[in-house]
Amino acid sequence: MFDEKDAQILDLLQADGRLSNAAIAEHVGLTTSTVFERIKKLEKKGIIQKYVALVDPQKLGKPITAFVRLVIGTAPGEDYAACKQNFVAQCLAEPDILECHSVAGEECYLLKVRVGNTGELERLLERVRTYTLVAKSTSSIVMSTFKEEMGIAVAMQVAIEGGVS
Repeated sequence: MFDEKDAQILDLLQADGRLSNAAIAEHVGLTTSTVFERIKKLEKKGIIQKYVALVDPQKLGKPITAFVRLVIGTAPGEDYAACKQNFVAQCLAEPDILECHSVAGEECYLLKVRVGNTGELERLLERVRTYTLVAKSTSSIVMSTFKEEMGIAVAMQVAIEGGVS
């Protein structure tokens, strides 16, 4: 279980992962050593999974975001579980696939991809279609993004629920 102070620490780290323990301690009203111990416990529990730098995809030559919805199938005699495992492994190996979700509904998978141009998107889709039998794929290219968050609002949730286990 973690409390409101842990939630505040998480919110601060999600906003700026480079904040020092001293700066966090000042914000949440704890000592630096207490903040250090709390962060280590959050890491050990797997609540904090890793620290990353968010980069500007435009400046790195990847201005196009697309969402790809896929329906996969199997050829006669193929093992669906093995096909699914192969598909996921191939997606994990593709650097331009940022997210791969198994979804309920008409599609089997939803991919979020980031590429430099439509030619790169086309080549990526061709590779994806070779991983397994793709019965159908639909792509949506993002025209504008108005909100894209990585952080999860923790402090407010803890306040509502009175603690999280």
